[in-house]
This record gives sequence, structure tokens and C-alpha cells, in this order.
Amino acid sequence: METLRLLPDRTARLLERTTLARNAEAVSYIAWNLLLILGLFFIVLNNIVYDWTGSLYSSGFHLNTALDNAIPFAPSWAIFYLYLFYPLSAATMVYFAFVKYRLGYALGWALVVINFVSDLIYTLFPVTTDMYRAELLSHPISGNAFATAMYGYFQTDTSFNCFPSLHASVAVICFYTWYRYARGRHNTVITLVAVVMGITAVGVMLSTLFVKQHYIVDEIAGLLLAWAAGAWAYGKYGVVPPVRKVKRERENKNEE
Repeated sequence: METLRLLPDRTARLLERTTLARNAEAVSYIAWNLLLILGLFFIVLNNIVYDWTGSLYSSGFHLNTALDNAIPFAPSWAIFYLYLFYPLSAATMVYFAFVKYRLGYALGWALVVINFVSDLIYTLFPVTTDMYRAELLSHPISGNAFATAMYGYFQTDTSFNCFPSLHASVAVICFYTWYRYARGRHNTVITLVAVVMGITAVGVMLSTLFVKQHYIVDEIAGLLLAWAAGAWAYGKYGVVPPVRKVKRERENKNEE
């Protein structure tokens, strides 16, 4: 764990011997953030492995309760599910990967852990909402753009990787990142962004129920997974001192 925490620092020290010396810290962290967020999380775990897990089964477990069954299909919740979740999550990842890159390193590890654990569960315990989809697609709502968008989404996203909800996990970890960034800074803009991301995370979790993509237990599991991964990642990797500070402390120690 200590080796992983120091990877950007050690990479930066190597870069200090090159033409990138002046920006060694930024280049190092951004490179590692891209590897974690774009490479491992998005390409490998969230696309390749996720799609593979969704193709493993033709039937799965149903975790619906009476309350799940009572929740109606409300296509306008696609606003949160499709049109707020994806751009705000992407914007958060880009901002912390390139701007506040030290926190981005912790976010990268949290996302990797979340998706890895989720993919493992999908492989062993396929949960599906296929009965909801079958009913909705057999009686489609016409003339509703949000309903049409969700019907299209049903056709492209398999329904055997529901527990835990990745929508819930990713929305919560993005909020958690802003929360950790805003905590103790007394900056109105940052605090406002954190509040907006918190409201969005709640909206996203509710939306998964109203577009009939998930069960209530999926959302609870996704929330707990994200919070646990966030607490672990930010505890381990979110408080790494700047490279220059580490270098100065090392030089001062050598002088003593």
C-alpha cells in the first residue's frame, strides 16, 4: 500500500531529471490518474469486463420487494439517469485528474476498487430487472422523448449486472470527492458544487428506481460500496504531500 501511495512521487523524481522537471509533479500525477481513471476504470473494468459479465447469463436473481414493485415507471427521471449522471461524473473525473490531481489519484483508486468489486459480484451473483423491461417494452409509451431514450438504453445495456448499482456508486464517489475537497476550505463556490453533486447523487439513485433499472437493495449496496472505497482511498492516497515538499524535507534531513 505504501508503494502505491508513493508511485506518483517516485515517478516525479524520475521526471525531474528530464525536460519535464519544472512540471514533474503535475505530469506524474496526471499520467497515473489517466492510467487509473481512463485505462483501468473506464476502458478495462467499466467497458470490457462489465460487458463480459453482462453476457454470461440469460437469467438471474430478482431482488424486488413490494415497494420496488409499487414504484412506477417515470421516464422523466431519465434526466438524472442519463443527462446529469454521465456529464457530471465525467466532468468530476476530468477536473480532479487534471486540476486537483492529488485528489484525483485517490478518486482513481476508488473508482477502480468500486468497479472491480462490482464486476466480481456480477460474475458470481447476476441480478436482473428483466421482468420490468419485458413489461415496459411490450407496452411502450409513445410520444415521450424520455421514455424513448430509456427504451433505447434497455437495448444497449444488459440487465444482469444490477447489484450493486454502478450508477449509485459512481454518483456517490463523485460527490464524496467534492465533499472531501470542500471540507475545511470555506470556499463558497466549492461548497456549492459539493452540494449540487450531493443532490445529483440522491437524484441519480432515485432515478434508477423510477426508470426500473435497479432494485432498492442495489442502491443501498452501491452507496455503501462507494463510501467504503472513498474512505479507504482518500485515507491512503488523498493526503500525499507535494513532491517539492517531500524533496525539501528529505534535503533538510540529509543536512542534519
